[in-house]
Order: sequence, then structure tokens, then C-alpha cells
Amino acid sequence: MCAREVQKRESGCGPMVGRDLAADVIARALRALAMVGADGGEAVLLAQRDALTRFANSEIHQNADVDAATLNIKAVSGMREGTVDVSQFDDASLARAARIAYDIASVQPASDDWPGLAEPQQYEAGETFDEATAVADPQFRAGEVARAIALADRAGLNASGSLRTRVTEVAYGNSLGASAYARLTDASFKTVMLTDLGPDAGSGYAEQGACSVRDLDVDALAAQAVELGKSTVNPGTLEPGEYPVVLMHSAVATAVGLLAYAGVDGLSYLEGRSYASGRLGQKITGDLVTIVDDWRVPGMPAMPFDFEGMPRQAVSLIHEGVAAELLYSRRAAARAGRQSTGHDLYGGMARGGYPLHLCMMPGDSCVEEMIASIRRGVLVTRFNYTNIVHPVKAMFTGMTKDGTFLIEDGKVTRPLRNLRFTDSLFEGIFARAERLSRDTKLFGDDMFPSLCSAPALQTVLNFTGSTV
Repeated sequence: MCAREVQKRESGCGPMVGRDLAADVIARALRALAMVGADGGEAVLLAQRDALTRFANSEIHQNADVDAATLNIKAVSGMREGTVDVSQFDDASLARAARIAYDIASVQPASDDWPGLAEPQQYEAGETFDEATAVADPQFRAGEVARAIALADRAGLNASGSLRTRVTEVAYGNSLGASAYARLTDASFKTVMLTDLGPDAGSGYAEQGACSVRDLDVDALAAQAVELGKSTVNPGTLEPGEYPVVLMHSAVATAVGLLAYAGVDGLSYLEGRSYASGRLGQKITGDLVTIVDDWRVPGMPAMPFDFEGMPRQAVSLIHEGVAAELLYSRRAAARAGRQSTGHDLYGGMARGGYPLHLCMMPGDSCVEEMIASIRRGVLVTRFNYTNIVHPVKAMFTGMTKDGTFLIEDGKVTRPLRNLRFTDSLFEGIFARAERLSRDTKLFGDDMFPSLCSAPALQTVLNFTGSTV
């Protein structure tokens, strides 16, 4: 039985695999591990239907609809482990994969930090599966995109962007009897509206993520991007330096998301590669900043367990400016003498732990109040090409894009060319946070079925130059 045949066992109006069939595949994989002589093992089934409609030059140019199901099989031999991914689920294929996984485990050096397999666990109930998102087809997505393009056409702008709908199923089982199953959906829409090409053209951007495609307000997002595009024509320049800034929700979400690459996990901390190394429990940023990873935050996709079968805990990473906690996989927790927080990724892609539900807590202000308080500064719609350049110092770099404006005497006065910046997340923009908006917005992730929730932020940012 191959992955596609597994998916065809269910109609397009429900889960691609389903709890019962997923449990059957995992049970047969565990039996195959026992047959080859493994001391134990686990199997994780990850199935996704990821559908994407892209548009550019105000017309749809691509529909991609990918159905994929992969089983990660782990064989245990003493203090050693070996893993194999397989996309064929017939008994012969599972037996072959189990044998390879066991052979890999047999030649590995024994690991003194091997935590063993998870005992059976209790999981909180939670499901964010939305039928409308699961059955969304190219015609539906084309209809949504067409309205955005029509709005751009009426304004004389060029529209590009994408609409994604995604269904994800995860099933876990191991030889100790632990088992778990979850299904969830997510959707996202993003668009850029251009007045023309060239350095003096205007460009506007809007984006939103949600668990249900029905919660995406495509019309409002398109209108927002159109207005930004029209208001950014003939941008001016700004001399480099530190400026007060209002970072809109998208820019803040990008900054918060960079935590995943700045050593937010216990393994990075233990190895001295984390922003929290030597600073856990200490104040590292401003009092206004609280950042958590919590799937229970309203609007987040419900994923009550991780890919090691551990319950996913809510973790306060930064609490009122203090480096409070870290994420731990089972291996990182074993090395640290801690308990797993349930943050392992599929196939061990992030062996220390990885956040899928980042949320920056809101404040009590609004964008209008932030702008009104600034004598001379910059309004930033979003960041682009951002990267962590020094994880321990949490230094990051990038550029503004699709809506950068000068603020003078409490008012937005004129558009600016995109600006380059280099600063620190903690000693810079978060340490110097002055106001947070009371509203938050959700933003999707192209790689994972995860969302990030972020408010707008008033702070200071170091600009190093402008772009063409």
C-alpha cells in the first residue's frame, strides 16, 4: 500500500488517512520492528495535502496540490537508534524499512544521552480541523484570488501573491504502548500590489494566516495592499542611523519567528549556542516583552503532542523581559536533567526542540497612538530577507519592504525607499520597546502547519542604509 493509496481510502471531504488507518499502518510497522529483533521502536506518520494557488502579473500562473504521506520508523537496539523514512506502506515495504532501520541502529555508537521511548501519555483534547479548508479546490482558491486581482485592476495596480490551504495529519505509536493522533488545517493569503516596475514604483503588502480558510478576509487584505501600493510611489531617502520605529504586526511576527534560530531550544543552551546561554533567569529585554509557545492560544492550530509522543507544553520563553524557559525534546531534556516540553519535530529535524505556536503577548496601545508619539521616525510594514547573524547576541539583519514611511511630528508624511538594518532582537528592538498594540494578527508558515501571533510594536531600530 503506497501513500497515495492510503489517501484514496478516504473521500476528499474528510481526513486523508484517518485515525483507524493510521493506527493500522503504525501497528504493522511496530510488528515489523519486532520481527527483525529490535529492542523496541516507534513510528510516526505525517500526511499532508498542501494546496497552493500562486498569481503574478494579475493572473493565476500556478496551482500546486501535493498529497504526501511519509512514515518515519525508528529502531532501538540497546542505547542506539536508527531511523528510516518510507512512503510505501505494504507489509513488504515496512519489513524492508524496519530491517534497514535496525541495521543502522546496530552500527551506531551507543549514546549516553539516549532518553528511551516515551511511556504512554495523556493528551489534552484539541482539534482545529476545518471542513471548508480541507475540501478547498483550485476553483475555490481561484475565486478568492480573482476578487483580489479585480480590486487591483480597478486601482490600476499589478497583483501577485498566493493562497494556501493545507490539511495535516500526525499519528504516533511506539512499542511501549504510547499512541496519539491529530488532524488540523491551516490557510494563508499574502499579496503584493505594484503600481509599476522600477525604483520609484509603489508596492503594498498584506498577509494573514488562520486555521480556517473562512477566516481569511481576502477582500480586506487586497484593499490594504492596494492602498499601501498607491501611497508608496516616488519614495524618498533617509540617512542611516537609529530611529524610533513603529513595526507593524507582520514585521514583529518575523522578528518573533527568528527566535527559532537564535537558540530557543535546550540543546543550543547546553552547547552555549543560545541567546539564553548563561542568562537564563536574567533580564534580557524590556518589561513589555512576553513571548510564549502555546498551542492553546486562540486561533492557533491544535497540536497537543510532538513527534516523540510527548504532550506539548505551554512554555513562556520570555516573561516580562526575563529569559524564563526553553523548549526541550526528550534527548535535550535527558542531557539537562529536565522533562521534555513536547517540542520535537518530525524525523528529529530539530533535535533540541522547535516552536510551532509562537505568540508575543499584546499591550494596551494602538498604531495611531504610536505614530502620534514620534517626532521623527519610520513606519515599517514588513521585513524581508531577515537572518540571524549571531545567535548568542541575537543579532539579525534584513531590509524593510512594501510600505516604509517617514513619520514627522506624529504623522506619516512620505514614503521611503526600503531600508537595510542590523540590530539585536533583545538588546535592540525588544529591549527598547515602548508600546505594544492591544490587537494581534496571525501569520502562517510555508514549511510547517504553524502560526505566529504578534502585535504592532513601537521601538528603536538601527538602519544601515537604503536599497535601490
